[in-house]
Amino acid sequence: MDAGLAAVIAGASGAAGAALAAWATGRAMVRQVHVQAQQGFDQWLRERRQDAYAALLSAGDAVHDALDGVMDQTVEPGGPGARRAAWRAVNGALRTFDRAGRTADIVSPPDVGSQRILMREALQDVVAVWRAPSDPPLDERLIAHAAADRAWRETSARYLALIQKDMQSFDA
Repeated sequence: MDAGLAAVIAGASGAAGAALAAWATGRAMVRQVHVQAQQGFDQWLRERRQDAYAALLSAGDAVHDALDGVMDQTVEPGGPGARRAAWRAVNGALRTFDRAGRTADIVSPPDVGSQRILMREALQDVVAVWRAPSDPPLDERLIAHAAADRAWRETSARYLALIQKDMQSFDA
């Protein structure tokens, strides 16, 4: 074989090797971009879920806080204006809870959303004890409130367990 042909074969082999290396490097770079994009999205989603879950749980606490005002008006009535103001606070807190729930539903997995609905129903049952038009004796209302509040806390605990599991899934 003459030296010219050997040089051509060596050059072609080198060019093919360089092309193959460039192709492999390009594929690795594309793969890295996809991994980084997924990590960025996961971080964004985690932050949105965390904010939505925290807002929803805080809104549930706000309903209970507002309901304390209604309970106070039941024990020591301050007049119809004070009672209406207490109910306005409860109704506003319920609307905030519902808005926070819709936001959480947008970013959460379906099982978390289903438990949120159960939590909302339990919260509504707590409020309904005091909204009832017939005025049973206070001790009966307090017993009914305790039972409804226990159900609320149980559904809230299940919701919290689901969201903790959901948030941990980002660490896996």
